[in-house]
Parts: sequence; structure tokens; C-alpha cells
Amino acid sequence: MKNSELPYAVSIQIIKEKHNQIKEIMKKIGIECWLIYARETEVNNEPVLPFIVGNDIVWDAMFIFIAKNQDFKKIAIVGNFDVTTEEKKGIWDEIYGYKEGVSSDAKATLAKYNPNKIALNYSLSDVSADGLSHGLFLKLENMLEYYKEKFVSAEKIIQFLRNVKSETELALIKKACEVTEEINRSVTSNLRPNRTEIDIQNEFHDTMANIGVIESWQKQSCPAVDAGPEKEFGHVGPTTGVTKKGHTLHNDFGIKWQRYSSDLQRMWFFGTKEEVPEELRHAFETVKGAIRKASQTIKPGMKGFEVDKIARDHVISRGYEEYAHGLGHQVGRATHDGGVLLAPLWERYGESPKGTIVKNNIFTLELYVKTKNYGWVSLEEMIVITDDGCKFIVPPIEDFIYVM
Repeated sequence: MKNSELPYAVSIQIIKEKHNQIKEIMKKIGIECWLIYARETEVNNEPVLPFIVGNDIVWDAMFIFIAKNQDFKKIAIVGNFDVTTEEKKGIWDEIYGYKEGVSSDAKATLAKYNPNKIALNYSLSDVSADGLSHGLFLKLENMLEYYKEKFVSAEKIIQFLRNVKSETELALIKKACEVTEEINRSVTSNLRPNRTEIDIQNEFHDTMANIGVIESWQKQSCPAVDAGPEKEFGHVGPTTGVTKKGHTLHNDFGIKWQRYSSDLQRMWFFGTKEEVPEELRHAFETVKGAIRKASQTIKPGMKGFEVDKIARDHVISRGYEEYAHGLGHQVGRATHDGGVLLAPLWERYGESPKGTIVKNNIFTLELYVKTKNYGWVSLEEMIVITDDGCKFIVPPIEDFIYVM
């Protein structure tokens, strides 16, 4: 799909923006060397490569960033047939092409700068920072035995890199959200009672194809299409269940625009505003209210679990059980982009809810409540963190979308 692919020139622009961020974060946290080691990434993906290199790696390769004193050096050590590719990008200070192996150039680089710490891509909590395979880690321990006591996690560098969106990234994510809403409006014009979930999802996919975009996550459940009170929400595909007057329709939907994602949830009601039952209205206002309270409170410096608690407490105060997931995740190249989570301090989330929110993070705010007679009500918005708060990337939903 043409609008899902990232143009080469835009990719290089993002990489240059990210290289500037690397310098900033390494100096801030006092790590003098970040070493990325990768191979055959089409088979075994290294999540950070799109931000620092922009293409897959075949032979063993190292990308080393040095931030020591006033120096900031960007070094690529690649197989000899890959040198020209890296030269054309214009992003490296030094490029070394090897014939037999990476070890001699890697050792020479580290001997030259003798860094205090060497950050590697492993993490216990954040999958986006855990790209170094165990096999390559063992190779590094053997190859760089003299330095192995200096090995530390690059988690903080990678989280900053992925989660603090650059100017170009912000524009692409905003466009992805706008196109998502455009598709929602297009499908809304054809909604009516007695259409199946499968039929509605197919219309979403056809509309996406016409625009030239793909889904943010697996096609089977993107969008999720949930009709009526009997449908259990979750990461499931559509069924033969049908829309009916007096019932709701819910979707969880995102697209990729030039490889950057959106993730929004909307609710429809088949009938007029006056026909919405009070029980359903109360549920909708509860979910919307929790999202608004979180958006009005969140700001740089807060911890993820603190924001989640605001929404969670609001839901409980309105008479509902707490929702069984975190309030929000970060969105970028991936729909779940790693880094700080707006989530409770549960085992499943590890250390991620304890992370600090910073400017230009992009989060979802999403939660649900379950009614007794009318099923689930669930909404999801996307926000970008500003200097002193946040702003919604596209206008948040204020009410059900009514289908007459």
C-alpha cells in the first residue's frame, strides 16, 4: 500500500533527527558508548534499527555512538559490500568495511575512546529495548572480554529514542490519526441495522485499500468490530453478529501512514440521542470523564502509574469495577511502542509504569466499563505530551455517533 510505506528521503530525515536525540540522551545519562550489534535482521528483528540505520542487516554489523567529553561520533562497522549503502546516507562520521569480521574494528574503536560504560540492547521490562539476541550477547562477551564489566542496558537510550517523537514523526502520527477518522466517517455513512460485523470490517478494509494504507496491527482484528451487548471485547475478529436498533457498535482501529501508527476507539448507537438508555449514557460519560480527567492532569515529570490511578479511581467512584488493563501505551512505529506505560503497578507491566513522562511522548488513553444490560462501552484517544500538559492529536469523541 503506497501510503503505508516510508519514503527513503523521509526515513533519512527521521534518522538524522534521531541521531541528534542520541547525543542528547547519552550526555544526559552519562553513558559514553552505545553499541548496537545485529545480523540477519529480516529473520531476527532488532527494533531500534529503523531509527538509526533504516534498513535490514545481513552480515554481522555494529553501529557505535560515542559521547565523551565534547566528542560525539557515529561509527558504522559493516560487511564490505554494505559500505556504499551506508556512505550514501550521509549519516555516519566513520564507516569501516570488513572482509573477515567485525572484531578488529570494534576493538580498535573501543580502545581509542575507552568509554566508562558500554550500553547494549537488552531489557527485562521493555521489548523494544531487548533486540540483542542471547547468541550475539555471548559473542560480544567473548569478543570484547576486556570490556564486559562495563556492559549496561541501553534501555533508557532506546526509550528516549523511540518515545520522544521528532518533528517529522509527530506530523506522520497526526496524519495517521486524521486518516483513521476519515475512514471512520466514510464507513459511518453506510452503517445501518442488520449488517454483520464481518461485513462492516470488510468495508473498513476496502476503504483502507482505496486510500492506500494498511492496518496498525493484525488484519483479523483491525479494526475490531463489536456489535450489540452479547459481544465480548478483546483481541478477536468479527463474527456474524448483526447491528440492531437500540444497540451499540464499537471499533478499535488504527492504520499505518508511512509506517507510523494510529490507535483509536469509537462507539456508535443505532437510534437517536434521546433514545440512549440512561444506563448506557452513564457508562459513556464515565469512560469519557475518566479520559478527560487523565488528560487534564498528565504532564511531564509524572509517573505512568500516577496517571492510570486518576482514571481508575474515577471509574470506581462511578460504581464500576476497575478495567483490567493499563490506561495507555505509547504509539509510534508500532502500535504498542514500548517505553513508559500509563498502567498500574502489576507484575505484567514490570517497571514500565514507574517511568517518567516527558514532552513529545504520544500515549493512548483508553478504558472500558461494562453495563448490566447493554454490553461494553470503550473509548480510546491519542494525546501528545506538551511542555505543561497534553493535547489531543485529533478531536476526542464527545458522544455516541448516531446511526438513524
